[in-house]
Amino acid sequence: MSPYGSSAGHAGTVQPEPMRTALLYLPQLKVGGAEISLLRLAQGLRVRGMEVAFVVHRGDAEARALAGDIEVISLDADRTLSAATRLVQVLRRRRPDVLVSALTHSNIVAAVAARWAGGATRVVLTEHAPVSSMRWLDPSARYRATLRLMPWAYRLADAVVAVSQGVRDDFAPRLAKGTRARLEVIPNPVLRRDWNSLAHEAVDDPWFGADAAVLVLSVGRLSPEKNFAGLIRAFAGVRMPMQTRLAIIGEGPERPALQALIDELGLGQRVRLLGQRANPYAYMRRARVFVLASLFEGFGNVLIEAMACGTPVISSDCPVGPREILGDGRYGDLVAVGDVSAMTAAIESRLQRPGDQAEATRRALEFTVERSVEEYLALFARIAPTR
Repeated sequence: MSPYGSSAGHAGTVQPEPMRTALLYLPQLKVGGAEISLLRLAQGLRVRGMEVAFVVHRGDAEARALAGDIEVISLDADRTLSAATRLVQVLRRRRPDVLVSALTHSNIVAAVAARWAGGATRVVLTEHAPVSSMRWLDPSARYRATLRLMPWAYRLADAVVAVSQGVRDDFAPRLAKGTRARLEVIPNPVLRRDWNSLAHEAVDDPWFGADAAVLVLSVGRLSPEKNFAGLIRAFAGVRMPMQTRLAIIGEGPERPALQALIDELGLGQRVRLLGQRANPYAYMRRARVFVLASLFEGFGNVLIEAMACGTPVISSDCPVGPREILGDGRYGDLVAVGDVSAMTAAIESRLQRPGDQAEATRRALEFTVERSVEEYLALFARIAPTR
């Protein structure tokens, strides 16, 4: 008999215990791909009746604002070791049915802490980016040590979730054989239930008005892997008969360098760094083209959001993520990573011939929060203790 039981209603059938409580653990709750994905997962799980809370190293104002009315448990920890021991205490005190974590170093902490805590808490580790790309972003000795610990620690988990097939394929060879059998693909919960109403909200900015210039838009953290410098250089080469502008939504450490590049190229009147915006959907719906120029991605949530809004999309052909979402180019244009001239040509082409976006919109609607939550609930049922 399967350890997870079979269909209900038969005498002697082993049934899984229902999962009622979940803790979601990561160092910070902030505006980032993995963090927002866990936030939407938490919101979706609560809609389905689960009691959920976040566990973070420090429950600062940003974390509590993002979490809204979801509880935030602060470990008040500045170091990984202290975070692990305090997470053990939280697990022993709260005894959640399942612990979900994100980011490789946090996943190691979660797996070890759950083992130290004892009890019946199930552990689900989520991976949001390929290791091969993260090694480029973080070549430190600390990250190399993290990768050495990963195969051992991940064996302690009940399941490992990759957000795309590409992330799964990248991780699988690094895991023990038994762990690979517990490695699954569940796409990110991207589209909220209210995404369409958000897309139709007003934008109080003349750049986004009905008579505004043709607008190219991008959204993401202003960090090196998002390659906004490459996008700005590509946009500088766009030659169109109509006036075109580029707007970038997001914040991050690259802002000063990006602004300096905009000034250097004489684009101050045509390119704007808008900073963080609570509702990017409203901007996406008003853009003529959406562009993702990343050097690497684990998935590519913003592509789905723009496609849902009916906006044509162009993406760099990252090692994983966008090609899966765009169906090998069926639902949007793919450009070689870092190819500035090819990106310029793709932007010009899409501005001139946007094309019918109905098929791309239907594709985007496959990535709702509800669908992802359903897959997580099914996973929870498979790994739940039996009675």
